Amino acid sequence: MKLAQTAWFDVNLIAILLAINPRGLKGVTVKSQFGPVRDAWLGYLKYLTLSCGVQILKAPANISSEQLMGSLDIEASLQAGSFMMSKGLLERVQGNLLLLPMVERMDLQVIALISQALDTRGDVDDLTHFGVIAFDESDSADEVISPRLLDRLAYEIYLDPFSMADIRESLEVDVEDIRAAKKLLPSVKCSDDYLEVMIKAGLSLGVSSIRANHFALETARSLAALRGLNEVGQDEVIDASRLVYTPSKRMHINPEMDQADPDSEENQDDSSQDPGSEAEDSQGDSESLEQQDQEQPSSTELEDIIVEAVKASIPPQLLRQPVQSMRTGKSAGHISGKSGAIQKNFFSGRPLTSRKGRPNDGRRLDILKSIRAAIPWQRLRGVMQGSDQQHAARIRIDFRSEDLHIKQYLRRRGTVTIFLVDASGSSATQRLAEAKGALEELLAQCYIRRDEVAMVSMRGAKAEIVLPPTRSLVRAKRNLAMLPGGGGTPLAAGFRAANEMAISLERKGLTPIIVIMSDGKANVNLHGVGGRTSAHSDALIAAKELRMKNHRLLFVDTSPKPEILAQELSSAMAAQYFPLPFMSSGKKISQAAMQLANY
Repeated sequence: MKLAQTAWFDVNLIAILLAINPRGLKGVTVKSQFGPVRDAWLGYLKYLTLSCGVQILKAPANISSEQLMGSLDIEASLQAGSFMMSKGLLERVQGNLLLLPMVERMDLQVIALISQALDTRGDVDDLTHFGVIAFDESDSADEVISPRLLDRLAYEIYLDPFSMADIRESLEVDVEDIRAAKKLLPSVKCSDDYLEVMIKAGLSLGVSSIRANHFALETARSLAALRGLNEVGQDEVIDASRLVYTPSKRMHINPEMDQADPDSEENQDDSSQDPGSEAEDSQGDSESLEQQDQEQPSSTELEDIIVEAVKASIPPQLLRQPVQSMRTGKSAGHISGKSGAIQKNFFSGRPLTSRKGRPNDGRRLDILKSIRAAIPWQRLRGVMQGSDQQHAARIRIDFRSEDLHIKQYLRRRGTVTIFLVDASGSSATQRLAEAKGALEELLAQCYIRRDEVAMVSMRGAKAEIVLPPTRSLVRAKRNLAMLPGGGGTPLAAGFRAANEMAISLERKGLTPIIVIMSDGKANVNLHGVGGRTSAHSDALIAAKELRMKNHRLLFVDTSPKPEILAQELSSAMAAQYFPLPFMSSGKKISQAAMQLANY
């Protein structure tokens, strides 16, 4: 049997166990992109769960906490004249499975509420229990599933390595087998010795979570029930540990233990054997096999078997390499809004005309607009209600959901201009004074627009933040006047520092604009070692990283005449190239920066 087919059978087995014991196992994290393989596995799970009366309810990817927990139903409350609460998704999903698409992008508050519900629901007498199927579609290290939710789900499966040829066959499980296993599950027992062995094996693998050990116990009991056993055996213990102790549960794993050569001990044993003893070994093979069938392994031996089984079931490349960031080019519209552009929101800013909508997620209800929208329809709604309710209709206004309007506002997105200044010897001896004059002009324009400014200096062997984001024009000019010149030109380190600051500002909801003032002649690489060739190569790599983040960039060439190296770096980072002129440099650069900000 192929290795991929065996792994696919394990994935099927996890679906079977979830259908048998969703209360104790809580759910599974499916690491996979959208595709036919994931659809096939989900269809297999739906087939198993529907036969047991369990449904799979899909949650919206942008679900809010009010939709999850329930909120005030405005339409029903206005019609009834009293407070009426709508049912949340967690109330409707009780006894079923909740499907979370793109869980890595969900609101953290929603993830926290789901995690809390998983902890509080699931007792023996509690009928509000539910399970979770979390689809993790992240393709970079920046988008990861919340460890809080990951720790509360029993399994984690990876479907991307499978192809359509690997999933042609699936485990054939009868519906009656699932029902029989669910009936037998409450009576299945597990001895304390086996439980101790699983816990010790988990500690050897680096598992320190109590929930993981609980999931291993529930998996062993579910496997025994599926196989028609009243008590957990060795096979169930080994299989349960192999399915539960995945890399996400093994947070404190020792890399040397996993990267050790498994053949080293065997080679040592083979080299230490006496060639003359081969005949004796061949004669004793039959006797040793009979002894192994009659004797049960000890606790220590069983623990070693579990550890080896877990390590053998996980792909080696998954253990040895960290999560790699599959960075892809993103459009500017996907990264952030336009700098200084007008953006609509529902919380603060200049008031706009209200629009139809429900007052969820803190949005404010426009009462007057809602009344004006409902009044023209009162006579028609009174006729539709009937003569018995005409008197009540005259007393209060009959509201419908289409009458509700919410307030909206206009607000400009905050802008932070990051000045990356080359204060090295090449720039200091040439035109650092003119660059400072241009910077002062830009600082004045930023102050007029009430934007924040920051400054990063490139000098010596590293880049230094000489001015964190601030609106103080006096402080910015003071730091600029005290900026020393001379030393090496670490362009790569400066590009990386500006990129990290820009990413941090984007996470805060601000729009960064990076203005680079340099002649492009790098002579210090990322390791702080001199050398123009390696330094320029590192600078090109860092420039491409800036381009991948789609920041708004202005490269000001401070050399006496347009420099080829500066143009090459500007092209690599997709920046607007601007050679520093001799006359009126400050005004021209400030005009270019303002055009870039309003783009």
